[in-house]
Amino acid sequence: MDDLKFMKIALKLARQGLGCTEPNPMVGAVVAKAGRLLACGFHCSFGAAHAETMALQRLTVPGATLYLTLEPCSHFGKTPPCVDLIIAKRIRRVVVAMLDPNPLVNGSGLRRLRAQGIETRLGVCRARAERLNRHYLKAIAGPVPYVALHAGLSLDGKLSDDAGRARWVTSAEGRRYAHSLRGEFSAILAGRGNIEADNPLLTLREPGWPGKKLYRVVLDSNNTLSRRLNIFKEQERFPLVIFSSRNAKNMKKKVPLHFFVRHDRHGLLLDDVLRRLRALGIASLLVEGGGRVLDSFIRERRFDEIDLFFAAKIIGGRNAAQVFASGFPIDEALELEDCRWTAFADGSILRGYRKCSPD
Repeated sequence: MDDLKFMKIALKLARQGLGCTEPNPMVGAVVAKAGRLLACGFHCSFGAAHAETMALQRLTVPGATLYLTLEPCSHFGKTPPCVDLIIAKRIRRVVVAMLDPNPLVNGSGLRRLRAQGIETRLGVCRARAERLNRHYLKAIAGPVPYVALHAGLSLDGKLSDDAGRARWVTSAEGRRYAHSLRGEFSAILAGRGNIEADNPLLTLREPGWPGKKLYRVVLDSNNTLSRRLNIFKEQERFPLVIFSSRNAKNMKKKVPLHFFVRHDRHGLLLDDVLRRLRALGIASLLVEGGGRVLDSFIRERRFDEIDLFFAAKIIGGRNAAQVFASGFPIDEALELEDCRWTAFADGSILRGYRKCSPD
């Protein structure tokens, strides 16, 4: 019972690093002995002290149990190996939610602890720990970042009205939730049409994300974006990344992070885009649209999560933009799991996950 209780505390602590630790994972640590909590810590931002260090640095009581949401590291990186500190602090037992799939760790941390006579237990709250660090797990395992799709819709699934007007489908409260969602990710992506129509900043304006860096990604196949658009502002904190076609007539870079990639009849190849973003160190990507961009990610199954903000209104219209324009045969329909609904004053939010990750 103590293992479950203290691991749940460690998971809550780990979540305090949400949006700030990438491309590293969120980690929480709790030290306890005889049912009493002695110390705790969490990894608060990329490059900062590890959760184990925060929890153990002032510990003087030997024989305690350490609860970790992720296996401790056993290699030198930005900090010394955490297992060395665990051994030095004479921890008797270490309880870990999940292994760290990083090839530099992946079981070696627990093996070193066992070799020193420290008892270990693995798997307490594993599913919750894996869900918490889903961005990290996707990014560390392959060449592309974790991808979430976000859209603001009417109850009948419309992004705009019949005349193409999309401002504003969702309420002011829904937009505040959506803006705050951006902070959970390393980057946000939109298409040229959406940028030219709305001229957004695509920055973080909601409180709770002071100083957070967020990459802004724009798909501009023909390289026609005007430098007068708001997207070109505030690039120190919100770096701008542009993707254009290798066959664009204008091959001049507009920003340092301007890449020219392959394209097909549907547009820029998303695999090229995603691989380049991962090479930049981006572990997670929130795709905000517009409709054609969202549809391309769905059609090619290049997403892991969907976050839909529904307004309590019906718009209708045969020509109104919608997210799922391409569609699938019923026996090939995409299924979501662990779907969760959250209600707010003027609508609701659906957050769900693909049953299987994209190839």
